Amino acid sequence: MKRWLETYFDSPHRDILMSHPAKTEEEDYGVPAEMHDGEVDEEGWVRWRMLDSAVTEKQINDLVEKFVKPDSLNTTFSLPPLYIAYLSSQYVLNIYLRYDDFTIELPSLPSDFPLRGVQELWSSWRLLIEAGYIPFASYEDGAGPVCWDKNKPNQEEDYAVVWFDHDQLTDEEQLTREKLEQYAQPLFPSFREMLV
Repeated sequence: MKRWLETYFDSPHRDILMSHPAKTEEEDYGVPAEMHDGEVDEEGWVRWRMLDSAVTEKQINDLVEKFVKPDSLNTTFSLPPLYIAYLSSQYVLNIYLRYDDFTIELPSLPSDFPLRGVQELWSSWRLLIEAGYIPFASYEDGAGPVCWDKNKPNQEEDYAVVWFDHDQLTDEEQLTREKLEQYAQPLFPSFREMLV
């Protein structure tokens, strides 16, 4: 995963990709001081650097256990190993995966609160999780959650990737598995294939 991140940022646009507003208050989403790679400019932006993560697999599993309950068959959900590697290898910001017609944003992993993005996704989309769709990223500037379909695993402990337009998710009473299957827009057979 570290190599994949280095390759992602190895671009003529590296300075832009690795710039973000600096953290100004304890609760904001800016770059934590330990990730600064230089001085904050007059507009409050700073170049940042990746750091080795201290996130443990136990912390990740505890978060999964808190939000993703076993289904009626008592089947538990395990995050794809590659996503666990993403969450635990580096503190990183601004991961926008660009495809021909759309962009997917992976959660930022700032050093002061690395799992906040995942926690916020799961808090916001509890009903999706209950229906078997596990959010892990955002589609096109917040157009909706990108999810794993827990009911469509593959042989490599990975899942089919779908996305939902948030405009179709406004009626909470309609967020049943049956209804959601109609709204699920397929993207990739797995997270691994999404990253290729």
